[in-house]
Amino acid sequence: MACLTLTIPMNKEFEKQLINVLNNWHLNLSPVSENDIQQYKFSKNKFRNKYLVKTGEFLKITNKCEAVCFNRICDQLSKTYVFSEDLLNEYLDWCFNNYDYFVRRYKQFTLNECVKFSGEWRKELFDFDFESKTIYEDLADVNVQSGIFSAFETYGIPFAATKLAEEKNASGSVLCDKILSKLHELTTTSENLSRLKNMLRVTVENGPYSSEILFNDYKNSLSEFFLYFKNEPWCP
Repeated sequence: MACLTLTIPMNKEFEKQLINVLNNWHLNLSPVSENDIQQYKFSKNKFRNKYLVKTGEFLKITNKCEAVCFNRICDQLSKTYVFSEDLLNEYLDWCFNNYDYFVRRYKQFTLNECVKFSGEWRKELFDFDFESKTIYEDLADVNVQSGIFSAFETYGIPFAATKLAEEKNASGSVLCDKILSKLHELTTTSENLSRLKNMLRVTVENGPYSSEILFNDYKNSLSEFFLYFKNEPWCP
């Protein structure tokens, strides 16, 4: 009797390998007890439905792996905010609204990428449009000195620094030295490095800058800080 050989097309074989990687991703994480895994059925269904609408594909991942991924997201979000399922859904909405950013940064968009970014996410990023640029006039009614680091994250270092010099009627060169000193303080912990990353990313996205803007030569004046993020796709 002739032996029947089943040949799997290359694209199907790749799909099998990809699904296998996704389904075993949780094995590389620190162990999570079955009892510790929180169940967020509504949020999971929301992610699956939005993923289908966005990509035209069904989410192919085991329930256990999906549960661990969501548990990781919840854990990361709870380090910054009082956690609730509403917060989780807000984060999921943000991820899909900024789908292109994930693709540019990670080269793909899966639940894993949402897990990776969850520790960096801040609510003030929720309304930020990665496709549009801030102009200096946007800061006209912003009181930068009331929250300078938040302003750096929202508007980038050059615009926020220039507005701060205007508010304080301060010398640009003196202020730049003080800002550089403060930025150095953000390199000491992983949480602060995440904030610094946001500041630098927005700085790059809003460039180039005219000569009257402080740190208009940001590629040189902030070069020591960019070294921390040289593998990021936006890093100059």
